[in-house]
Formats: sequence, structure tokens, C-alpha cells
Amino acid sequence: MNKIVDTAHRWCILRTSGPSTLRLTASLQAAGFDAWTPTEHVRRRVPRCKNTEYRVAPLAPTYVFVRASHLAELQRIEHADITPHPHFSVFRFRGETVFVRHGELHPLRVLQQRSYVASLPSTGRSAGKPRGLPFTPGTTVSFAQGPLTGLEGYVESSDGRTTRLEITLFGRTSAVEVETLHLRSLNVPAEKPAA
Repeated sequence: MNKIVDTAHRWCILRTSGPSTLRLTASLQAAGFDAWTPTEHVRRRVPRCKNTEYRVAPLAPTYVFVRASHLAELQRIEHADITPHPHFSVFRFRGETVFVRHGELHPLRVLQQRSYVASLPSTGRSAGKPRGLPFTPGTTVSFAQGPLTGLEGYVESSDGRTTRLEITLFGRTSAVEVETLHLRSLNVPAEKPAA
């Protein structure tokens, strides 16, 4: 009994040798296949030099993911005697081709993105505290975390790192200064209440 596979949102898995992982991905992409393998940027020392460099390496060696819509062509290539691609096999379990949903690849994409960001040259300054976009004075915001979660207040000033608010707590109005990342905009510009 043949199962109907949602080829638009599924990927099949190819297995190859470790050294052939990136070559197979590039070869299939050049032939028009929607192929992908997660990669990482590995830092290594340049031979005969004190400098270091980043080299792209497979994050999951031997695995290449290809859109399920290409399965018939992949099976033809897999059984061909001569192909322009490095040798591979379609991953199967108990004789059935294994498919992966698009969303299941998301953690690997996140790891690849983090590795890429870590390989970018630094500015020479320490990272410091994160700075976001400042809130506009008069905007209504609420605490997104901490003991005051859900409490609302009016922005008096904000520089992106810290925000000064006017909040009412137990019937008294107070001014507090908190880190901007602890706040969430309610997207409703509001006038401060008259004193």
C-alpha cells in the first residue's frame, strides 16, 4: 500500500561518506535539486602561521536532506552505474523511505545560524548588555517577566537599554527604571493621565 507523501513540506534523507557530505550537497544543488546539509564554522589554526581561520564543515556528516519531490529522480541516480554525483543511498527503515518534516529541521538550521554568527569578526568591544529599540515616551507597556509580570505603565524615557516608567502600585504612582528587554509594548500610544 503506497502512502501519500506531502512532498512540499517533507525531505528525504541521503546517506553518503563523511568526506563526501559537502560535495554531494553541492553536486545535487548544481543539478537543480533542493538539497541541504547543516554546516558549522570550525575555527582552526592556519598551517605554519599564528593566525586562525574558520572552515565550513558538515554539522551532521554523512547526512544530506533533499526535498521529497525529487525522490523518484534520486532513486534512479542511486541505482545508476555511472553518475556525476558522489555515491549515496536513500535512507530507509524496514524497506520504507524515511521522510522528515520541514519543521523538524529547524533546530539544525538554528545551530547553523549560531555557528555562522559566532564566526563573524568582532568589533573589538565587549558585547555588553543587549540594546533594543527604545520605546516612545507616552507609550503603554507591560512587564513581560519578573514579579511585576502583566503590570502596565507609561514610558517617560527610553534609550533602548533601560526604560523609565511611571507605574501605579497599591494605589500609589511611582517612577521606576528597568531594562528594556523586560518590557513588552502594548502598541497603543496613550496620554499620561492628568495628575
